[in-house]
Amino acid sequence: MPVEDVQRLADLVTPALAAYCLTAAERHLGQAFLDAGTVRKSRLTNRFNGGVQCRWMAAISETGIPVVYLKGFALAHSLYPDPDIRTIGDLDILVRPEDLDRLLAFLADNGFAFDPLPVAPWGFISDASFMPMVSPGGDCSIDIHVQPDCYPAYRSLDVEDVFADSVVQTIAGRNVNIPCIEHSMLLCLTNAAKDKFGIFSVRKLVDIAMLLRSGVSIDWDMVERLAASGHFLSPARVVFALLRCLGLPDGVVPESLCRPPSGLAARPFRRLVSDYASMFATPPTTWRALERELTLCTEPGVALHNAGLRLKGLIRRRKGLPEGYPVS
Repeated sequence: MPVEDVQRLADLVTPALAAYCLTAAERHLGQAFLDAGTVRKSRLTNRFNGGVQCRWMAAISETGIPVVYLKGFALAHSLYPDPDIRTIGDLDILVRPEDLDRLLAFLADNGFAFDPLPVAPWGFISDASFMPMVSPGGDCSIDIHVQPDCYPAYRSLDVEDVFADSVVQTIAGRNVNIPCIEHSMLLCLTNAAKDKFGIFSVRKLVDIAMLLRSGVSIDWDMVERLAASGHFLSPARVVFALLRCLGLPDGVVPESLCRPPSGLAARPFRRLVSDYASMFATPPTTWRALERELTLCTEPGVALHNAGLRLKGLIRRRKGLPEGYPVS
């Protein structure tokens, strides 16, 4: 693997995760692709961030508020042999709407405050979560979700579905709830599409690969049914077709989920495969990114829905903050 490709992979997913992904190749060739010191530093950074998040996870557990841990935190502690391999950004927590005020009050009482991020001209359009809440020292950022992911995910996979089918995972000595493997797969798929299959989606595809090799049986009928009824089957197929082009063996995922896009989406898909194969050596232009969003990332009805949210946001800009809570 060319050195420049290795470095781009490390830049996209962090040296710790890149080194883990390249372990088999390193053993085969008898050489390390990444500097051992850089990888060690990356793992130590991950360990520190993960340790802070585990302390707040334990504190939230003490409140008795029912929550499900999502995304990177859940995947790092359930899929990877060592959670220090997988960088965790925000601590993503799903809470039922009726328990939201209790969780917000607990965090606010402990010094957390909403930290508004820069947003597009149409404002904050997600209806599944808020701006992050940040700890007093700035060392922990928590994303509170009232739905597992934004539209269209919750059309077929809502908060009660995730709670009902969640599984228990022991993290730092605590038994907490995380999504079942099918729901984890669906949320990785919707998040990759939400990232417009750009550079930020690379880590999601690594997580999907880890889910596929976890050894846990996946109910593919459930995955396909929920993706179809939620109107995100087309982008889900893009992900699996992309993985197939990048070397996913036949038979790992049902053929019905691996159909490559055709028609107007065929050329953007080929460019997407090329971008991934080169680890985004040449970032897509704004026009290519828009083309990708319209042809690969959403189904037509969803694209219209999102366009409507943006138009509304230009008139009445949403801040992504619940009323009555402190802003840092």
